[in-house]
Amino acid sequence: MPIRTSTARRERAREHTRRDILLAAAEVFARRGYAAATLAELAEAAGFAAPSLYRYFESKEEIFRSLVGLFVREMDATFEEPVDRKQPLAARLEALLRAQARTAEAFRSAFSVLDAAGPELAAAVPALRSPRAGLDYYESRLVAWLRRHAARDEVREPPEVVARAFAGIAFAFRSCPGDPKGPLDGARARQVVDLALHGFAAPASRRRGVSP
Repeated sequence: MPIRTSTARRERAREHTRRDILLAAAEVFARRGYAAATLAELAEAAGFAAPSLYRYFESKEEIFRSLVGLFVREMDATFEEPVDRKQPLAARLEALLRAQARTAEAFRSAFSVLDAAGPELAAAVPALRSPRAGLDYYESRLVAWLRRHAARDEVREPPEVVARAFAGIAFAFRSCPGDPKGPLDGARARQVVDLALHGFAAPASRRRGVSP
């Protein structure tokens, strides 16, 4: 077997193991909180002895930074999925939200940790020092997506304005307390897109009591 092929396989196996450790760590962080979670607990959740964990991560801080990095990479990938330009803009945006819902579901525990980001988390990941960090990240990626996949005659405002309004609505729904279904799934995705593209006012025909 060529040495290069063997090395590539080992690297893939290592990355797979690192991912498993990170997802297990997300559960511990969500349950115990970042400050209270210990490296021994993180190792046990991933099925390792604590010393063995050092083969993959040097510290709890590195695990958390890597968890955030993994989430960002996978969320970035949703903005790079193929887009069918033959579909209406609403359908394209719904497809984007559904892809992001799948990523959010896979990282549900990580979400709870990021939502509760405090001083300790900000020290581990400086980007989390800003309470707008997640919103700013999402807006910037959505601006780039709109420039690639939305024609100028499909929206009446610049991509930056559309992205800010869309992200604000999507994040508001994501923050709804007690919503077990998640904010970006199915009918909720259509609702977010409808509000972003058409606003909140009822059609004039409905206000007059006329069926559309």
